[in-house]
Amino acid sequence: MQTNTQAPYPKLEGMPSKSDKFVRAKDQLASDFGTLISDAEELLRSTASYSGDAVNAARDKFKGTLDYYKGRVAETQKTVVGKIDQAATATDGYVHENPWRVAGVAALVGLLIGVLLHRK
Repeated sequence: MQTNTQAPYPKLEGMPSKSDKFVRAKDQLASDFGTLISDAEELLRSTASYSGDAVNAARDKFKGTLDYYKGRVAETQKTVVGKIDQAATATDGYVHENPWRVAGVAALVGLLIGVLLHRK
């Protein structure tokens, strides 16, 4: 018996899905945060030559805060990615178990949107 290794519903070429947009937005946010961290660390390095108790205390406090938030963001990102994976798996399973129900709901939503747009 031959098994089909392709997905039952191929993705339309050139049409980004909502998950693709979400992944790009998440990646952009992570990149922006990485840039912020790099710039903050560079600021700490560039002020290393300045002396004085007040400057050293401020630098140490800022470094501690920066390290704390780096850890928090990493934990949050791990949690969110895990929840997104769970939701995607559950949604995929539901769609494959109930394709006609999902198609019916999508058609109904499309019809309602069409009626609402036609009224304007």
